[in-house]
Amino acid sequence: MNDERIQILEMLAAGKINVAEAEMLLGALGAPVEQDPMVLKAAEKAGAGAGPSGSPEWGWTPPRPPMPTPPRPPRAPRPPRPPRGRRADVIDQVLQLRTHGIDAAYLNEMRALLGDISTDDVIAFGIHGIRPEFVRELREAGLDLTTDDIVAFGIHGVNPALVREMRALLGDISTDDVVAFGIHGIRPEFVRELRGLGLDLSVDDIVAFGIHGVTQDFIREMRDLGLGDLTPDDLVAMSIHGVSPKTVALLREAGLSDLTADELVAMSIHGVDAGFIDMMRQMGFGDLSPDELTAMSVHDVTPEFAAEMKAAGFADLTPEQLLALRTHGVDAAFIEEMRAMGVVGKA
Repeated sequence: MNDERIQILEMLAAGKINVAEAEMLLGALGAPVEQDPMVLKAAEKAGAGAGPSGSPEWGWTPPRPPMPTPPRPPRAPRPPRPPRGRRADVIDQVLQLRTHGIDAAYLNEMRALLGDISTDDVIAFGIHGIRPEFVRELREAGLDLTTDDIVAFGIHGVNPALVREMRALLGDISTDDVVAFGIHGIRPEFVRELRGLGLDLSVDDIVAFGIHGVTQDFIREMRDLGLGDLTPDDLVAMSIHGVSPKTVALLREAGLSDLTADELVAMSIHGVDAGFIDMMRQMGFGDLSPDELTAMSVHDVTPEFAAEMKAAGFADLTPEQLLALRTHGVDAAFIEEMRAMGVVGKA
């Protein structure tokens, strides 16, 4: 409340001016006056200008009745907030530093080791529990790492000992390679076992082996079955699609030997197993190739479909004919419909 407004209210309270005059003066100041509680209180204190008999004194004007307030027009949409200021950003940083247990001593140690690193870097270190001792070990191991590298090492459990062992086995591998080993739980012992099998593997091969469960035992069992020339990609594909040593052995018992890795993978993907092969033999197809077996399974050529075609007058069909009929959606109902129209005769 400004001084001029206070002075007008004091004059009203002292009876020097009346309510109408007070309202006029306040209006001249640009202050809202309708039903102003301060004006009413001052008028009440002055007795609202009434004499002892309760009759109005000279100069007194009865208060105006309140004017009806017109409805407010709809509020215009609020403009978007301006960008946060520097002060808000600083407050956020201070809160994060405190939340993650970062004090001046920690900050000084990290900057002594890594130079003038940013506050965001320090906060990332605090979030992931990276201590100055960890950074010091990495530096003593001769690793020139960025702050992002250090955070990745801390998150995925990569320590200087792991880096030294992996580089001794695989040469000067990159920090990204070491992080990939940490992510997928690949230890030096795993690499050493694969090397013992005579496999010359790239870093990507080793990571793929670790992800998809291609182990020393898996490779050795495949070799025992005569599959000794499998490439790393073959081994990974077989493991992904469930081609196990047991699968290969069962297919061999069913009469399928000398299968390639691609044939084994395709058969496994499309459900060609010993049971499916036996079903084909019951249909009279005992000499189907791996590709033919896979095609029959893909297009759902079953004994039921062969029996349906036989009942429709198409007996003794070859695998190729059954595949062609199935692929093009020909069934017994379609054949009967065409016969009824005189298009197709008896087979």
